[in-house]
Amino acid sequence: HRDRCQNAGDKNKNDLEDLEHSIETTTVKIEKLSSDIERLGDEIEVLDASIAKTKGEMKDALDLRNQDVADFKQALKDDAAATELVEKAAVAVKKFYEKNGIPLSLLTKGQEELSEDDNAEPEYSIDKDKAPETSWSGGSYGGRESETGGVVSMLAMIKEDLE
Repeated sequence: HRDRCQNAGDKNKNDLEDLEHSIETTTVKIEKLSSDIERLGDEIEVLDASIAKTKGEMKDALDLRNQDVADFKQALKDDAAATELVEKAAVAVKKFYEKNGIPLSLLTKGQEELSEDDNAEPEYSIDKDKAPETSWSGGSYGGRESETGGVVSMLAMIKEDLE
């Protein structure tokens, strides 16, 4: 009976040591996991801050894109209005020249002639300090006929650029 008691006591002692060792290892694991929880919590905070920053940047980019789209649409409307205005101006210039009998040919003079005429000194018949006489009566305004094509072609080029 004594041997059984001693064996049972040894067994209990060994079981107790095993349990104490198990408690000790479990405590170490708990401490490690607690530090992991704390570290991961910090990482989650950093990632949450990064996500919030990225969402803010995405919102800013979307706002910028939407503003650019609105600006583009407004520019298209402005270009269409400008094209219409240039067309009306060209029609008005053509009517003016037709009304006054001025030819509308786009190339009334060669480039050489234009450059020579532009650089030529004016000829004075009486006094160079006296302004020339102008006559607007009679509806025969001649204007600078050599520049007729220039105005019309400039308006056409402006219209093309707007389109």
